[in-house]
Amino acid sequence: MDNDNMTENEKYVYEGKQFCGADSLYSPVAEVAKLFPRNTALRFFGKNISYAKLIGNIEEYAGALIKAGVKKGDTVAFALPNIPECVYLLYAAAKIGAAAMPLHPLSAPDAICSAMQRAGCGIIFVLPEAVEKTADACRFAAVVAVSPVRSLIIKRALYNLRRRCKTTRENSYSLNEFLRGAVAVITPKSATIRSAAVLLQSGGTGGSPKLIALGADSINGLAKKGMRALERGKVTDCGMLCVLPISHGFGLSMGVHAMLCHGGKNVLFPKFRRADTVKEIARKNIQFLIGIPRLYEALLSHKKFRGKKLRSLYIGFVGGDFVPQTLLENFDSAIKAAGGNCRLFEGYGLTETVNVCAVNTYSHNRLRSVGKPLYGLEIAAFDVSQNGPELLPHGKHGELAVCGDTLMLEYLSDPDGTGNAFFEYKGKKYVRTGDCGYTDDDGYVYFVSRIKRIIKVKGISVYPSQIEHVVNALPKIKEACVVGVPGKSDEESVTLFAVPDGEPDYETIRAAVRDKISDYAVPQSIVFLPELPRTNIGKIDTQALVREYKNSENLM
Repeated sequence: MDNDNMTENEKYVYEGKQFCGADSLYSPVAEVAKLFPRNTALRFFGKNISYAKLIGNIEEYAGALIKAGVKKGDTVAFALPNIPECVYLLYAAAKIGAAAMPLHPLSAPDAICSAMQRAGCGIIFVLPEAVEKTADACRFAAVVAVSPVRSLIIKRALYNLRRRCKTTRENSYSLNEFLRGAVAVITPKSATIRSAAVLLQSGGTGGSPKLIALGADSINGLAKKGMRALERGKVTDCGMLCVLPISHGFGLSMGVHAMLCHGGKNVLFPKFRRADTVKEIARKNIQFLIGIPRLYEALLSHKKFRGKKLRSLYIGFVGGDFVPQTLLENFDSAIKAAGGNCRLFEGYGLTETVNVCAVNTYSHNRLRSVGKPLYGLEIAAFDVSQNGPELLPHGKHGELAVCGDTLMLEYLSDPDGTGNAFFEYKGKKYVRTGDCGYTDDDGYVYFVSRIKRIIKVKGISVYPSQIEHVVNALPKIKEACVVGVPGKSDEESVTLFAVPDGEPDYETIRAAVRDKISDYAVPQSIVFLPELPRTNIGKIDTQALVREYKNSENLM
C-alpha cells in the first residue's frame, strides 16, 4: 500500500472517518466532496464532473424531488443506464430521506409498474423512448423522460434528432419540467419500508423477482470493506470501470458508491463497448475493473487490449456468474505479456448482503475458491433443517450463510420470504444464500452450486459447476452451462449446453466428465448452440436454456 504518501485528507478517508455518524448514502459522499472538491467524481464520454459539481447537481435534484411532493420515507424509482443523472437521483433521494429504487433500463413497462406498486412509488425516471409505454402502464405515477446524453451538447443534439422526447401523456414529463418544479407526484398507497436506503430487485432467474430492502449502514459498510479489499492506500488518483448497471448490487456498491466515498473517479458507461473501455484504460482513467465473466471475455478478444497501456491497471474482480479458471489465467497472461502487474480475482456475493461478501485478493487468494470473507463478515456452511441450523465442519458441503453488518433489512412486503431467509445461530443472525458450498481450515470459501441447480441422479447430487469446469477446459469449447431438465419421471436429466469452437465432439466431452467426476455426472443430452442466452445483466439464462432444450433438434 502507498499509505506513506497519503495527504491528511486521504488518511482521513482511508481510515473511514467520513462514515462516522453517517445516516444516509449521501453523508459520506458529501464529506469527501468537502475534502476533494476539484477531484473528478464522474467521467462520462470524455467529460469530467468534479465532486463540487456532483454535489451541486445532487442538491438541485433533491430540491426538485421535494417540489414534486416526494417526502422522507417515499420511494424514487429510475430505470436508467449508467449516466450522471442516475447518480444524481440516487444521492438526491438519500439526501431527502427517500429510498432509491434503481431498475434495469431494459425493464418492461409492466415489470416497472409491478415494482412501483409493491414499493408504493409515485415517480419514475426513464429513457425517452420508454416514456409513453411506461406512462400508460403506470398511470398512478409521474413518469419523467431523461436523455442519456443530456450533459453532452454535441451528442445530445444528435440523439434528439433521432429520438425526440415524447411527453404527450398527462402523467409524463421532461427532465427540464421536473427540474423547474412542474411535476406533481401522484403518491399511491405507501408500502411498509423499514428505513430502507435502496430497493434492489433480485434477478428472478429462479422464480419471481423480489424487492430487497437495503439499509444505508449495510451499503456504507460494504463501501468501506470493499475498498480495503483493493489493498491500495489512496484511491483519489484512481478510476473505476462503472459499466455494471446501478440496479445491480455490485454496480451500485462497488461500481459507484465505494469510489465516491473515497475520493476516486467513476468512469461511467451506459453500455459496455470494448473499444471505449480500452481507450479509457489507455488514457490511464481506469485502474480498477469489476464485471461479470462476459465483460472480461470481450476485453480479451479485442485486438487493442494489448501492450503498455495495460500497465496502468491495478486489479480486477469478477463474479456474478460461473467463472472458468481459463478466464482468470488468460487475463493474467495478457497483463503479464504487456509488462503489467494487474491480476483478476474471483469473488462471491448476493444482493441480500448488498453484494460482494467474499473475494480473493493479492494477500489472500486460493485456487478454485471465491476468497475469504470481507473483514467483519462470517461465512459458514450449515445444514439448515426443521430441527434448526447445524454448523458443518470445514470441507463438508452445506448451504452457505453470511453473518455481519451488510445484511438486507427484508424482502419488501414479503414477511414469509424474509422469515425464511434469516436464522439465528449462537446469538448471531445469518442470511441464507441458497448456495451449496464449503469452507476450508484457513477460512477460504468454495462455491459449489446454486441449491436449486443441484441435479439428483439416482439419489446422487450432481453439481453443474463441476461439469462446467471440466467442459470449459476442453480445447474445442468456448462456453458451457449445465441444467437439470425435468423428464417423464420426477428425476431430472443432466443436460449440457455448449458453444463449440470447431467440430462438436460429444464423446470427448462425455469421457472427460466421466474421468474427472463420475458416471452420474455424464450429460444425458448435449446441445450445441451458437451462443448462450443471457439475462439483462449478462448472466446465462438457465430458464431460457430449458426452453431451448424442449425446442431443440440438435440433441445427442
